[in-house]
Amino acid sequence: MNDALNYVISFVLQIVSFLFVARFLLQACRVDFYNPVSQGIVKITDPILRPLRVVLPGFRNLDFAAFLAAVLSEILLIMSLTALQGGYAGGVGIILASGVLQVLMLCIRIFWWSILIVIIAGWIAPGNYHPALLLLNQITEPLLAPARRLLPAMGGLDLSPILVFLALGVIERVLPQIFMSLF
Repeated sequence: MNDALNYVISFVLQIVSFLFVARFLLQACRVDFYNPVSQGIVKITDPILRPLRVVLPGFRNLDFAAFLAAVLSEILLIMSLTALQGGYAGGVGIILASGVLQVLMLCIRIFWWSILIVIIAGWIAPGNYHPALLLLNQITEPLLAPARRLLPAMGGLDLSPILVFLALGVIERVLPQIFMSLF
């Protein structure tokens, strides 16, 4: 019974955290908010983020309220799972750092999967204008554009995703070590 409850709590809170991180990335990447997928994410997350924005306003294209909501949902996930297992989650600093780390790792995973989906969709259905693919293209473009400028032109071959995958992999491996060294 405890295992099923762990699964349900993990599933629900990870979905909630994903939605808040997606909302943060939509605004950070300046995605078209007329896209039906982004409008759906906005409608789902707005009831919670609207009151939070009164306390924590955004800055330029960064939605700190969405980031804070994602961190809080990750902290709630960590604390609820350790409470169900009868363990000790750690001090306030460790729990807060773990929540921030989990949100940053989720951002990296969203970028990684978005790039992979865009690459595969480019092979399978080039020129497809599905709203979800357009959204993923807009999310990945802030990462791929600088990589394209660094790499020389290779005809019709775009190697920038390889460079971005390498950078994301390094960040994904170094980030936990940085957070571990803080505590």
